[in-house]
Amino acid sequence: MFSTDLTSPGGERVRPWSRRFAAAVYFLIILCVAGLGGLRSPQIGWDVLGYAGVVLSYESRDPAVIHGGAYGALRDVAREADVEELTNGTPYRAELATTPEAFVEQLPFYRVRVVFSGLIYLLYKGGVNVVQAASAIAALSYALLALLGLFWMRRYLDPVCAVLVSSFAFLSFPFTQAARIPTPDGLAALVAVAAMYFLLEKHSWRLAVALLTAAVFVRHDSAILGLMLSAGLLVLDRGDPLRARLLRFAASSAAILGAYAVVSRLGGYGWRTLFHHTFINHLAHPASAPAPVGLGDYVRVVATSLLPDALVSYAVPYLLVLAIAVVSYVRAGGKLTLEDPWVTVLGLLLLHLLVRALLFPAFWERFLLAHYLFFALVAVRLLRLAPRVAPSGEGNPRVSQASSPAAGAAPG
Repeated sequence: MFSTDLTSPGGERVRPWSRRFAAAVYFLIILCVAGLGGLRSPQIGWDVLGYAGVVLSYESRDPAVIHGGAYGALRDVAREADVEELTNGTPYRAELATTPEAFVEQLPFYRVRVVFSGLIYLLYKGGVNVVQAASAIAALSYALLALLGLFWMRRYLDPVCAVLVSSFAFLSFPFTQAARIPTPDGLAALVAVAAMYFLLEKHSWRLAVALLTAAVFVRHDSAILGLMLSAGLLVLDRGDPLRARLLRFAASSAAILGAYAVVSRLGGYGWRTLFHHTFINHLAHPASAPAPVGLGDYVRVVATSLLPDALVSYAVPYLLVLAIAVVSYVRAGGKLTLEDPWVTVLGLLLLHLLVRALLFPAFWERFLLAHYLFFALVAVRLLRLAPRVAPSGEGNPRVSQASSPAAGAAPG
């Protein structure tokens, strides 16, 4: 695999104090969003009760103890209006707030987020309120993802531009929402983006696969992306013998599927129950209640939920910017081929976006953080490459003989 640092010589002439000042401002902004938004004013939804229940179930099997501890932790830190909404906002929530057995039946939905629950448990054992612990991990995940995004963007832009582009992304709603909602979505995005970084920039498929395997323990549905990127190993480094690529694919797929099998044994109700519970009717007793899902139900959810949400989601501007970058690059004479690992990974991520939407037809922004960040990185990289691949004779002083990103950039 091949990757090139496209930071221009002009970018390197930025004064050191400018680099330090830009970085300091960025760090301050991110810490403010994570601290003030994620810790001081978290957007507490019902899910946090599910994660609190899972953590408390590590120490007790008594439904009354688990139920009382989770709701007690909520009342200790949440605003009165939030407590009222989460305990009496709907008949479903009211039943869970008064019936420990029904509450405990919800926990398998959340028990499969092993890493997130484990980190909450560690903070909880250190004396942190279990609800606040979930908020702290979500805020920290956002901050680390923002730092990783800046670090990666810095490979292709000068320091000031990298800060500006990263700020534009990480101060947008999908990312700031992930900092405020106590869920594992920011952590899952952090692990997935780190895996793609090591795959594309460090050429380490072993470390990338290790991170993709770990991602399954953060969100078990990360196995889909992991298996897709594992299949991409058959295309990447096509100069290697087919047998070596097949062995990489087999080893990585086995690791990811093994992790998914382990997580599945910890709980969960399956796709049909999850679909019915999310899109048709909340199940107070999912372990025993039937969860029918017909073709008509699926089509109705896609038509009334997925399509409208997709059209107003942040995926539209991110994909538009990506399309502009691709067109600019191609018009400058560049070629997009599967020999470029970036093109392969981008194609797999677009396919994953489609597959994930069809399996779980809700375009919730917090599920797509890794996609958005990678789309932004690809757009920046292509826009930086475009002038360097412009055909000779068109008046571009920065002409290169390269015809694809894989070919690298022209010498400065």
